[in-house]
Order: sequence, then structure tokens, then C-alpha cells
Amino acid sequence: MSKITVSKYLAKFLKNIGIKNVFMLSGTGSIHLDDAFAHEKGLEYICARHEAAAVIMASADSKLSNKLGVVIATTGPGGTNAIGGVAEAWVDSIPVLVISGQVQSSQISPKVRSFGIQGFNIIENVKNITNFSCQVKKPSQIRYLLEKSIYLAFHKRPGPVWLDIPFDIQSHLIDDKKLRGFKPKLKGKTLIKKLPQTKNIINQINKSSKPAIIFGQAIRSSNSIGLFNKILKKLNVPAISARMSIDVLNNNDKYYFGMGGIRGHIHSQKILEQSDLLIVLGSSFTHSFAGDNYDLALNKKVIMVNIDKFETKKPNFDPFIKVNADVNLFLKDLLHQSKKIKTKNFDNWLKKCNEIKKKFPVITKKMVKNPINSYYLVDCINKHSKNNSIFVSDAGSANYVASQALKLKINQREITSGAFYSMGVTLPMAIGAAKSNSNSQVIAITGDGSIELNIQELKTLSIHKLNVKLFIINNGGY
Repeated sequence: MSKITVSKYLAKFLKNIGIKNVFMLSGTGSIHLDDAFAHEKGLEYICARHEAAAVIMASADSKLSNKLGVVIATTGPGGTNAIGGVAEAWVDSIPVLVISGQVQSSQISPKVRSFGIQGFNIIENVKNITNFSCQVKKPSQIRYLLEKSIYLAFHKRPGPVWLDIPFDIQSHLIDDKKLRGFKPKLKGKTLIKKLPQTKNIINQINKSSKPAIIFGQAIRSSNSIGLFNKILKKLNVPAISARMSIDVLNNNDKYYFGMGGIRGHIHSQKILEQSDLLIVLGSSFTHSFAGDNYDLALNKKVIMVNIDKFETKKPNFDPFIKVNADVNLFLKDLLHQSKKIKTKNFDNWLKKCNEIKKKFPVITKKMVKNPINSYYLVDCINKHSKNNSIFVSDAGSANYVASQALKLKINQREITSGAFYSMGVTLPMAIGAAKSNSNSQVIAITGDGSIELNIQELKTLSIHKLNVKLFIINNGGY
């Protein structure tokens, strides 16, 4: 009978489900984990200079691959350092698994502030920013808790998960063939029974004269881009993206009219203001998009489809129709129902939208000057980019100009800090992106202040000789 350690089991399991990269910062409390992952053939480990940066790297990997990002952190300060990156993954709904080392089981004292050598009760501190978090108390639990973590990282609204593993359990020998697995409880209700509102939504679209679709990153994370394109073609209405979904549609797509919100395009906002019906698909419809008092929703009907029921129950916001469902299921049902009901022709409204777009261009002749205008800079970078380039942007002006001036081609991607607009994410995200897509050139755009927050990761970039082009906009503010 052959046995392996818990740590080796973890490494083999994750490799076998398709994980290619593991981001870590080694430490005494996680040394068995570090060793197992570093020696697992088919897995590549990337050593960051800070645990928060390691989580951001893993988040970038996940955003691009639509798979699980993986991080190894040590106990105490290693785990607490990772919290900043986990909070970022939480608000952006990114499935990342953090596996932290912990002191010996015999030294753990739940009610004590610190225990053992650098021991800290990390699970109690991350429960509110993870979909699932747990300490592994018995070696025999490892398969069950790992499978449960991965399931809950993607189930309903995606998000980070965390497993904390005591030092003695990391090296404990187990028979992996005798481990109990996790089986989720699945509800067997049919799609039609789940979504009774779909027919009414089509009727509301037909009653409308100027409908618009607002779409978020859930279109991609739910693997619904193909479905979404079919819906747009069927309904023939304009679509406007939230911040994290600007790369879902080709910039030249006839139904795509840019990014909305206070950081978005002028023409997009004009179109939304003139609309009488907003269909929000897989987007949180945040204040940065809809205004401090949801001003965008005034004097118009809002239909909101979101897997998170709390997004439709926010203060001072009451959508006309609320659909608490996976956007993929909703789009399937909408497409099914739209084949039965004749939909209205919105050619004139689309023509009007194109006139608005033409009237408010992003790049103008006045921007071509020296010193270089930031929008013109991004436009030039965009024109010289490759067809599979990945753009990464930071907070502040770098984020504004990237989201507005980029004209993404069909195979290009763009990732950023969507909810927090955090400073300092560009460099670690660029590293994660380059490891996720080694054949793509990563173009990172940051600011003189943001680069300083994780400037230590320039060493990580250098060591791995990654295909990253880093542009720093000097605002003179830091």
C-alpha cells in the first residue's frame, strides 16, 4: 500500500484538475506545502515578494483562464499579508484558493491572540471575505475539504476560498484511495420553473422604444459569450459594458457601444441617459456606474439579472424586475422564449446610438501634442499591439485612459481592479497574466504612485523574464 503526504496529495490533485501555476512566498509554517508544490512535475511555482501580490497574480491567472487561481502562504504574517489580495478577489468575484500553513495542531489556541511560533487564527479573520474557509483538523478530511473549497469557489457567485493546514498535518501520510470525497446537493428544478419572469421581460422590451443592455463580467465567467452574442442579434439592441467586461465584445461589434459609468465613455453615458429600459446582466450596477443615488435609473425601468440576490436589494435601488439566477441559465431561457415571441425592430434606435457615438469620439486631433496626452498614448499603444495582447491597468488616470481609449480586438483581453480600482495591482497582475498566457504580450499601464505599492515585484518580473511591457504615466503627484 503506497501512501503520500497531505501536501503531495494537494499538489497532485490540483495539477490533475488543470492547474498550471501556483503563486507563493515560502515560509517555515508552509515548508511542506512549498516543497510538495515546487517538486510536482507539470506545476510551475512563482515566488512573489509579498503575499498580497501573490494573490493578485493568482487572480489575474484566474481572470484570464476562467479557472482556479492558487496561492500558498505561510502562517501568521504570511496569511495576514495575503488578506489584502483576498479582499480584492472577493469584491471582483474571482475564484482563488489560498492554502496557508499553520503551527502544530497541539499549539493552536482559538481564543489566544497568537500561539506557537507565528501562529494566528486566520480562518476566523477571513470568513467574511471568502466563499468558504476552513482549517484542516484531520488528514483524512483533505479530499473532502479541498473538493468542497473548489466547488464553492465557483458555485453561485464566484469568489476566493481558504484552507488552513497545521504543520503536522501537512506532512502526515495518507492513503489517497480511502479518502472521502465531496458531493454537492444539486436542486433538480427545471429552467422554465426557475425563471417565470422571462416572458414578461420580452414583453417589456417590446413595449420599450429605447432599450439598452448593460453587461458585466459574469457574461464571461459563466461561459456565456456565445449565448450573449445570439441574444444581441435576436433583440437588436445596444449593449454597454461595466468596467470588468470591456473585453467581452469586439470593439467593432455593431451592438457594442462602449463602457458606461462615471469612468466610462461620454457617448455610452448619453445612450444610457436616453434609454427607457435598462437590462442589467451579470453586473452589480454600482454607484460608480449608476451614480451616487442611482440617478441613471430615474424615470426608466430597470431589469436586473444577478446570481447574488443582495445586489438587487441595495438601499435606494428597486429594479422593476429582479431575476435571481445564473446569467447563463437566464440567457438560455431568454433565447428559448424569444423564438416563440416576435420581438420589436430597433433599427432606428441603433442608428441614433451610432450618431451619438460619432458625435463624442474618445480620441480627437487636439490630443496629438507634446507633452503626450495620456489618451493619445494609449491609442498609440493600442494601434501597435498584437492581436492577442493582454492589457492590464491600475488605479487613477491609468485606469480611466485604458478603459476609455482602448479599442480591443476580438482576441485581446483587458484585466484590472474592477470594484476597488486599487493602486498597485498592475505589476502583480501583469506577472500573473504573463504566466497564464505565455504566448501573449502583456501591456501594463500604471501610474507613478501605483507602481510604488508593489514595486518589489519588478524582481519577480526580472527573474522569470516575462513578456511584459510596462508603461508608467507620471502624474507628478507622488
